[in-house]
Amino acid sequence: VFFSICCSGILNPGMNAIMGPTGSGKTSENLAFSANLRLSRKEYSSADKQMRVDSVIQELGLKDCADTKIGTMFLRGVSGGEKKRCSIGMELITSPSLLFLDEPTTGLDANTANSIMELLQKLSKKGKTVIFSIHQPRYSIFSQFDHLTLMNKGEIIYAGAATKAITYFEELGYKCEPFNNPADFFLDVTNGTVLPQIHNNKSEMCSNSDEMVENENPLAVIYRKSPHFLNVKDRLTQISDGFDPEVTKGDRVGYATPFYYQLMLVSGRTVRNILRNPQTSYAQLFLNIFFGILVGLIYYQIPHTLPEALQNRTGAFFFLVINMVFGNLSAVELFISERVLFIHENSSGFYRTSVYFLSKVFADLIPNRILPVFIFSAIPYFMMGLKPDVEAFFLYCVTMSMVSLSAVSLAFLISASAGSFAMANILIALPYVVMMVSLAEQKIYRHVSTANSLSLTDSMTGDMYLDHQEIDYSTWGFWQNQVALTGIMCVCLILTYVQLRRINRWK
Repeated sequence: VFFSICCSGILNPGMNAIMGPTGSGKTSENLAFSANLRLSRKEYSSADKQMRVDSVIQELGLKDCADTKIGTMFLRGVSGGEKKRCSIGMELITSPSLLFLDEPTTGLDANTANSIMELLQKLSKKGKTVIFSIHQPRYSIFSQFDHLTLMNKGEIIYAGAATKAITYFEELGYKCEPFNNPADFFLDVTNGTVLPQIHNNKSEMCSNSDEMVENENPLAVIYRKSPHFLNVKDRLTQISDGFDPEVTKGDRVGYATPFYYQLMLVSGRTVRNILRNPQTSYAQLFLNIFFGILVGLIYYQIPHTLPEALQNRTGAFFFLVINMVFGNLSAVELFISERVLFIHENSSGFYRTSVYFLSKVFADLIPNRILPVFIFSAIPYFMMGLKPDVEAFFLYCVTMSMVSLSAVSLAFLISASAGSFAMANILIALPYVVMMVSLAEQKIYRHVSTANSLSLTDSMTGDMYLDHQEIDYSTWGFWQNQVALTGIMCVCLILTYVQLRRINRWK
């Protein structure tokens, strides 16, 4: 059954219900990704899954672009029609009997849109029910519909055979010109551009809309009293009587594969995407090296004489903390850029929320947060002439890493909570400023500074300076800061996961 819903003013034409492929992945990789996650390992071997992928590629005519990347806004890939077919193919992997699509022709030229419709009609003739919404289709597309539902302002004004729709409205007094596109005619009717030309009982109901309940759609009222509505209602009643309410109750998504297998596949895809688009990692590394050298040059070989020694070390540590905090602003895009894709794949049963969370977090932390931090930390440490001791350098790197991880965890939380980059940047600014000001960089004074005998009139050590500032420089005094930063990181990561689970998947 080829089932179309023509809508007026109630759907967003930019959203596609089927939108599986990722930009960096190849067509065949996206299909294999769907097969590996949505086909049970107990029922399908690797060879069976590959056969299913090859069958879908052949059926949808994707053989020529099987090894071509899907493409992104900045990376050229397959055409719009091929991307739509790949999206459909990711759903066909599981051989569903029912296929939902939201405006599958949006953004396509007339020829490509027609080829997509021919493909869907061919699927419907193979026993699959295809239901989709569409806005003002051309005649060659409309002529392929089996069943048509017309909606206006959220109410159904016609549901029945597509070939009988014009006759239905002509009985109400509306006139469709000989060369007018039926879809355009229906749109004119729903918008009130075309008025009834004859008067009968039905048209009088339509014209006397002032006597109806306020805001009630007259065409919807007429339809609810028509034989078409009664036929649809009787059919739906027959179908619903055969349902077991206990079986159909609830909306929990089942998963065909275990947690560890999902984590392996999703993490593998995330890593491949990073390797194929390493611009962010390269930029993060370059900026850390640049700022490391810059700070090292500004505070090159800090003297041991007061007051320059204390002032310069305080300023150097402050700049280091600033870079550790604000260097993680790029993390706010982590969950925003793929939010729609995550919602679709998660609600479709590809993988668990925890799998997506862990794969994205760890794939981002290692190449973009941890490795660049150690490189950044090492450069200014030795250029500034800090304590040449392995233990001191290790504690310094631990402190810098924990500052960075706590800042990036907060960015993850904002990314999972905000719906746009603009809102995320606004929300992240204030917490980052607070972190920058409140993080006591002097907590590493005693452990990394060589100023054990800074000369003024009397000898003054780093311990004396910390005593003067009333800062606890004992072993626990140092590690309690690391515990506090670890707590910030853990709380933010937990809340990030909670926010991902709270995302409305059915809106």
